[in-house]
Amino acid sequence: MAEPLKINCRKCHAKLDLGDFTPFETVPCPECGAMLRVPMRFERYLLEKICGKGGNSIVYRALEPDLARRVAIKIEQKKESAEEDDGQSEIAEGFINAARISGKINHPGVLPIYNCGTFDGKAFLVMRYMEHGDLERMMRQELLPGPGKILSWINSLIPVLIECRNNNIVHHDIKPANILLTAEDDVKLGDWDIADHRTKGDFSASRSMWASPIYTSPERIFSGGEDYRGDIFSLGVTIYELLSGIAPFGLHGGTEMIYERRKDMHFQSLSALVPQTPPVLSVLVAAMLDFFPENRPDYEEISSILDSVITGSQMCLKKDPSAPEK
Repeated sequence: MAEPLKINCRKCHAKLDLGDFTPFETVPCPECGAMLRVPMRFERYLLEKICGKGGNSIVYRALEPDLARRVAIKIEQKKESAEEDDGQSEIAEGFINAARISGKINHPGVLPIYNCGTFDGKAFLVMRYMEHGDLERMMRQELLPGPGKILSWINSLIPVLIECRNNNIVHHDIKPANILLTAEDDVKLGDWDIADHRTKGDFSASRSMWASPIYTSPERIFSGGEDYRGDIFSLGVTIYELLSGIAPFGLHGGTEMIYERRKDMHFQSLSALVPQTPPVLSVLVAAMLDFFPENRPDYEEISSILDSVITGSQMCLKKDPSAPEK
Protein backbone atom coordinates (compact mmCIF):
# COMPACT_ATOMS: atom_id res chain seq x y z
CA MET A 1 0.00 0.00 0.00
CA ALA A 2 1.30 3.41 -0.95
CA GLU A 3 2.38 5.83 1.75
CA PRO A 4 -0.29 8.52 2.33
CA LEU A 5 0.39 11.78 0.48
CA LYS A 6 -2.15 14.30 1.69
CA ILE A 7 -2.63 17.70 0.07
CA ASN A 8 -5.38 20.30 -0.21
CA CYS A 9 -6.98 21.03 -3.58
CA ARG A 10 -5.83 24.48 -4.70
CA LYS A 11 -9.37 25.32 -5.90
CA CYS A 12 -11.91 23.81 -3.47
CA HIS A 13 -9.43 23.08 -0.62
CA ALA A 14 -10.70 19.52 -0.23
CA LYS A 15 -8.27 17.22 1.59
CA LEU A 16 -6.97 14.56 -0.78
CA ASP A 17 -4.67 11.55 -0.51
CA LEU A 18 -2.63 11.18 -3.72
CA GLY A 19 -0.38 8.41 -2.44
CA ASP A 20 -1.58 5.91 -5.06
CA PHE A 21 -0.67 8.12 -8.03
CA THR A 22 2.61 8.53 -9.90
CA PRO A 23 4.65 11.63 -8.95
CA PHE A 24 4.16 14.59 -11.31
CA GLU A 25 1.13 12.93 -12.93
CA THR A 26 -1.84 15.27 -13.49
CA VAL A 27 -5.13 14.10 -11.97
CA PRO A 28 -8.58 15.71 -11.45
CA CYS A 29 -9.83 16.60 -7.99
CA PRO A 30 -12.72 14.23 -7.21
CA GLU A 31 -14.63 17.09 -5.54
CA CYS A 32 -14.36 19.97 -8.03
CA GLY A 33 -12.58 18.56 -11.08
CA ALA A 34 -9.61 20.92 -10.90
CA MET A 35 -6.51 19.39 -12.46
CA LEU A 36 -3.79 18.77 -9.86
CA ARG A 37 -0.17 17.71 -10.28
CA VAL A 38 0.80 14.87 -7.96
CA PRO A 39 3.80 15.93 -5.83
CA MET A 40 6.69 13.73 -4.75
CA ARG A 41 7.80 13.64 -1.15
CA PHE A 42 11.44 14.60 -0.51
CA GLU A 43 12.59 15.09 3.07
CA ARG A 44 9.97 17.48 4.53
CA TYR A 45 9.18 19.00 1.13
CA LEU A 46 6.71 18.15 -1.64
CA LEU A 47 8.29 18.39 -5.09
CA GLU A 48 5.75 19.78 -7.57
CA LYS A 49 7.53 20.03 -10.92
CA ILE A 50 10.94 20.24 -12.58
CA CYS A 51 12.12 23.80 -13.21
CA GLY A 52 15.51 23.10 -14.71
CA LYS A 53 18.28 20.55 -15.16
CA GLY A 54 22.06 20.82 -14.93
CA GLY A 55 24.82 18.33 -15.50
CA ASN A 56 24.68 16.98 -11.95
CA SER A 57 21.48 18.34 -10.43
CA ILE A 58 17.80 19.03 -11.02
CA VAL A 59 15.91 22.04 -9.69
CA TYR A 60 12.31 21.52 -8.59
CA ARG A 61 9.53 23.83 -7.57
CA ALA A 62 8.37 22.53 -4.21
CA LEU A 63 6.11 23.18 -1.27
CA GLU A 64 7.27 23.34 2.32
CA PRO A 65 4.02 22.37 4.11
CA ASP A 66 5.17 23.26 7.62
CA LEU A 67 5.66 26.90 6.64
CA ALA A 68 3.09 26.95 3.83
CA ARG A 69 5.58 28.43 1.38
CA ARG A 70 6.77 27.59 -2.09
CA VAL A 71 10.51 27.02 -2.51
CA ALA A 72 12.99 25.85 -5.13
CA ILE A 73 15.09 22.76 -4.36
CA LYS A 74 18.27 21.79 -6.19
CA ILE A 75 18.87 18.05 -5.79
CA GLU A 76 22.03 16.16 -6.66
CA GLN A 77 21.63 13.56 -9.39
CA LYS A 78 24.14 10.76 -8.94
CA LYS A 79 25.24 8.77 -11.95
CA GLU A 80 24.57 5.06 -11.72
CA SER A 81 28.16 4.26 -12.67
CA ALA A 82 29.68 6.54 -10.03
CA GLU A 83 31.38 4.80 -7.15
CA GLU A 84 30.07 5.41 -3.67
CA ASP A 85 32.02 8.06 -1.81
CA ASP A 86 32.50 7.69 1.96
CA GLY A 87 32.81 11.47 2.29
CA GLN A 88 30.78 14.34 0.91
CA SER A 89 30.60 14.61 -2.87
CA GLU A 90 31.88 17.70 -4.66
CA ILE A 91 28.26 18.68 -5.33
CA ALA A 92 27.34 18.38 -1.66
CA GLU A 93 30.36 20.49 -0.75
CA GLY A 94 29.26 23.04 -3.34
CA PHE A 95 25.77 23.25 -1.83
CA ILE A 96 27.21 23.83 1.63
CA ASN A 97 29.62 26.37 0.19
CA ALA A 98 26.75 28.22 -1.49
CA ALA A 99 24.86 28.48 1.79
CA ARG A 100 27.91 29.73 3.68
CA ILE A 101 29.16 32.22 1.08
CA SER A 102 25.78 33.74 0.21
CA GLY A 103 25.03 34.07 3.91
CA LYS A 104 28.05 36.34 4.33
CA ILE A 105 26.81 38.89 1.80
CA ASN A 106 24.48 41.39 3.38
CA HIS A 107 22.44 42.45 0.38
CA PRO A 108 18.82 41.81 -0.73
CA GLY A 109 20.06 41.04 -4.25
CA VAL A 110 21.42 37.68 -3.11
CA LEU A 111 19.11 34.71 -3.71
CA PRO A 112 18.09 33.53 -0.21
CA ILE A 113 19.06 29.98 0.79
CA TYR A 114 16.86 28.39 3.45
CA ASN A 115 18.35 24.96 4.00
CA CYS A 116 20.87 22.41 2.75
CA GLY A 117 21.65 18.85 3.63
CA THR A 118 21.49 15.24 2.44
CA PHE A 119 18.42 13.04 2.06
CA ASP A 120 18.18 9.55 0.63
CA GLY A 121 21.86 9.74 -0.30
CA LYS A 122 21.43 12.96 -2.32
CA ALA A 123 22.63 16.44 -1.44
CA PHE A 124 20.03 19.19 -1.69
CA LEU A 125 19.81 22.97 -1.44
CA VAL A 126 16.58 24.84 -0.63
CA MET A 127 16.21 28.37 -2.01
CA ARG A 128 13.61 31.03 -2.50
CA TYR A 129 11.38 30.21 -5.45
CA MET A 130 11.76 32.84 -8.18
CA GLU A 131 8.44 33.07 -9.97
CA HIS A 132 9.72 34.65 -13.20
CA GLY A 133 12.66 32.30 -13.61
CA ASP A 134 16.06 33.30 -14.98
CA LEU A 135 17.27 35.48 -17.84
CA GLU A 136 18.64 32.56 -19.83
CA ARG A 137 15.18 31.00 -20.00
CA MET A 138 13.67 34.35 -21.00
CA MET A 139 16.33 34.78 -23.68
CA ARG A 140 15.81 31.26 -25.01
CA GLN A 141 12.03 31.73 -25.14
CA GLU A 142 12.35 35.24 -26.62
CA LEU A 143 10.63 36.79 -23.60
CA LEU A 144 13.26 39.42 -22.77
CA PRO A 145 12.00 43.01 -22.49
CA GLY A 146 13.65 46.01 -24.14
CA PRO A 147 17.32 46.88 -23.56
CA GLY A 148 16.50 49.61 -21.03
CA LYS A 149 14.84 47.12 -18.69
CA ILE A 150 17.62 44.58 -19.17
CA LEU A 151 20.26 47.16 -18.26
CA SER A 152 18.22 48.19 -15.20
CA TRP A 153 18.24 44.58 -14.03
CA ILE A 154 22.00 44.31 -14.58
CA ASN A 155 22.64 47.63 -12.83
CA SER A 156 20.64 46.51 -9.80
CA LEU A 157 23.13 43.63 -9.36
CA ILE A 158 26.19 45.89 -9.25
CA PRO A 159 25.77 46.66 -5.50
CA VAL A 160 25.73 42.90 -4.84
CA LEU A 161 29.01 42.50 -6.71
CA ILE A 162 30.53 45.52 -4.95
CA GLU A 163 29.61 43.90 -1.63
CA CYS A 164 31.31 40.71 -2.83
CA ARG A 165 34.46 42.58 -3.86
CA ASN A 166 34.59 44.43 -0.54
CA ASN A 167 34.40 41.09 1.27
CA ASN A 168 36.95 39.38 -1.01
CA ILE A 169 34.29 37.08 -2.47
CA VAL A 170 34.32 36.04 -6.13
CA HIS A 171 31.23 34.44 -7.65
CA HIS A 172 33.02 32.71 -10.60
CA ASP A 173 29.81 31.96 -12.52
CA ILE A 174 28.07 35.18 -13.58
CA LYS A 175 25.72 34.38 -16.47
CA PRO A 176 22.05 34.85 -17.49
CA ALA A 177 21.03 31.51 -15.97
CA ASN A 178 22.11 32.73 -12.53
CA ILE A 179 20.24 36.03 -12.68
CA LEU A 180 16.69 35.40 -11.45
CA LEU A 181 13.49 37.41 -11.07
CA THR A 182 10.71 37.45 -8.49
CA ALA A 183 7.06 37.98 -9.42
CA GLU A 184 7.67 41.69 -8.76
CA ASP A 185 10.68 41.70 -11.15
CA ASP A 186 13.18 42.09 -8.32
CA VAL A 187 16.55 40.69 -9.42
CA LYS A 188 18.57 38.17 -7.38
CA LEU A 189 21.96 36.62 -8.06
CA GLY A 190 21.99 32.88 -7.45
CA ASP A 191 24.17 29.77 -7.76
CA TRP A 192 27.01 30.44 -5.32
CA ASP A 193 28.23 26.82 -5.46
CA ILE A 194 31.73 27.64 -6.74
CA ALA A 195 32.15 31.09 -5.14
CA ASP A 196 35.16 31.58 -2.89
CA HIS A 197 37.26 34.10 -0.97
CA ARG A 198 40.27 35.66 -2.66
CA THR A 199 42.10 38.98 -2.77
CA LYS A 200 42.91 41.11 -5.79
CA GLY A 201 45.59 39.49 -7.94
CA ASP A 202 44.98 35.98 -6.57
CA PHE A 203 44.77 33.83 -9.68
CA SER A 204 45.41 30.52 -7.96
CA ALA A 205 43.21 27.63 -9.05
CA SER A 206 39.64 27.83 -7.77
CA ARG A 207 38.10 25.27 -5.44
CA SER A 208 36.13 23.95 -8.40
CA MET A 209 37.48 24.11 -11.95
CA TRP A 210 33.96 23.84 -13.38
CA ALA A 211 32.54 26.95 -15.02
CA SER A 212 30.55 27.85 -18.15
CA PRO A 213 33.15 28.29 -20.95
CA ILE A 214 31.10 30.94 -22.76
CA TYR A 215 31.40 33.34 -19.82
CA THR A 216 34.82 32.36 -18.45
CA SER A 217 37.57 34.97 -18.18
CA PRO A 218 40.88 34.38 -20.00
CA GLU A 219 42.82 34.35 -16.73
CA ARG A 220 40.65 31.55 -15.39
CA ILE A 221 41.12 29.56 -18.59
CA PHE A 222 44.89 30.05 -18.32
CA SER A 223 45.50 29.60 -14.59
CA GLY A 224 42.30 28.05 -13.26
CA GLY A 225 41.57 31.05 -11.03
CA GLU A 226 40.52 34.69 -11.12
CA ASP A 227 39.87 37.57 -8.75
CA TYR A 228 36.73 39.74 -8.79
CA ARG A 229 37.73 41.19 -12.16
CA GLY A 230 36.91 37.80 -13.67
CA ASP A 231 33.31 38.41 -12.59
CA ILE A 232 33.46 41.74 -14.45
CA PHE A 233 34.50 39.89 -17.62
CA SER A 234 31.62 37.41 -17.20
CA LEU A 235 29.18 40.27 -16.58
CA GLY A 236 30.38 41.89 -19.83
CA VAL A 237 29.70 38.66 -21.74
CA THR A 238 26.26 38.53 -20.10
CA ILE A 239 25.33 42.08 -21.13
CA TYR A 240 26.61 41.48 -24.67
CA GLU A 241 24.59 38.27 -25.04
CA LEU A 242 21.38 39.61 -23.52
CA LEU A 243 21.37 42.67 -25.81
CA SER A 244 22.54 40.99 -29.02
CA GLY A 245 21.42 37.40 -28.63
CA ILE A 246 24.96 36.28 -29.49
CA ALA A 247 27.84 35.16 -27.26
CA PRO A 248 30.82 37.43 -28.08
CA PHE A 249 33.43 34.66 -28.32
CA GLY A 250 31.23 31.94 -29.76
CA LEU A 251 29.79 28.79 -28.26
CA HIS A 252 32.15 26.03 -29.30
CA GLY A 253 35.80 25.07 -29.39
CA GLY A 254 38.52 23.60 -27.24
CA THR A 255 40.24 25.37 -24.37
CA GLU A 256 43.06 26.70 -26.54
CA MET A 257 40.67 28.09 -29.16
CA ILE A 258 38.49 29.73 -26.50
CA TYR A 259 41.57 31.31 -24.93
CA GLU A 260 42.92 32.62 -28.26
CA ARG A 261 39.60 34.27 -29.13
CA ARG A 262 39.79 36.23 -25.91
CA LYS A 263 43.45 37.07 -26.40
CA ASP A 264 42.77 38.40 -29.91
CA MET A 265 39.63 40.27 -28.72
CA HIS A 266 37.86 38.33 -31.46
CA PHE A 267 34.31 39.70 -31.35
CA GLN A 268 32.13 42.25 -33.10
CA SER A 269 31.34 45.44 -31.25
CA LEU A 270 27.92 45.55 -29.65
CA SER A 271 27.00 48.62 -31.71
CA ALA A 272 27.83 46.71 -34.92
CA LEU A 273 25.38 43.96 -33.96
CA VAL A 274 22.72 46.24 -32.45
CA PRO A 275 22.87 49.63 -34.26
CA GLN A 276 20.64 51.30 -31.67
CA THR A 277 23.26 50.74 -28.97
CA PRO A 278 24.67 54.03 -27.59
CA PRO A 279 28.41 54.20 -28.39
CA VAL A 280 29.31 54.65 -24.71
CA LEU A 281 27.62 51.33 -23.88
CA SER A 282 29.40 49.51 -26.70
CA VAL A 283 32.76 50.90 -25.51
CA LEU A 284 31.96 49.92 -21.90
CA VAL A 285 31.16 46.31 -22.78
CA ALA A 286 34.30 46.02 -24.90
CA ALA A 287 36.34 47.31 -21.95
CA MET A 288 34.71 44.74 -19.64
CA LEU A 289 35.80 42.05 -22.12
CA ASP A 290 39.41 43.22 -22.18
CA PHE A 291 41.94 40.37 -22.08
CA PHE A 292 43.86 42.02 -19.24
CA PRO A 293 42.04 42.28 -15.87
CA GLU A 294 43.78 45.57 -15.00
CA ASN A 295 42.23 47.22 -18.09
CA ARG A 296 38.64 46.40 -17.16
CA PRO A 297 36.49 49.12 -15.58
CA ASP A 298 35.54 48.69 -11.94
CA TYR A 299 31.98 48.26 -10.74
CA GLU A 300 31.47 51.92 -9.82
CA GLU A 301 32.34 53.06 -13.34
CA ILE A 302 30.19 50.35 -14.90
CA SER A 303 27.21 51.35 -12.78
CA SER A 304 27.67 55.05 -13.53
CA ILE A 305 27.73 54.46 -17.29
CA LEU A 306 24.78 52.06 -17.18
CA ASP A 307 22.81 54.60 -15.18
CA SER A 308 23.57 57.36 -17.70
CA VAL A 309 22.52 55.12 -20.58
CA ILE A 310 19.31 54.02 -18.84
CA THR A 311 18.23 57.52 -17.79
CA GLY A 312 19.54 59.54 -20.71
CA SER A 313 19.28 57.35 -23.77
CA GLN A 314 15.97 55.55 -23.54
CA MET A 315 15.02 56.49 -27.09
CA CYS A 316 18.31 55.13 -28.44
CA LEU A 317 17.77 51.86 -26.62
CA LYS A 318 14.36 51.15 -28.07
CA LYS A 319 14.45 48.54 -30.80
CA ASP A 320 13.62 49.79 -34.28
CA PRO A 321 10.45 47.88 -35.23
CA SER A 322 11.50 48.02 -38.89
CA ALA A 323 14.85 46.38 -38.21
CA PRO A 324 15.14 42.77 -39.40
CA GLU A 325 15.22 40.01 -36.80
CA LYS A 326 18.67 38.56 -36.15
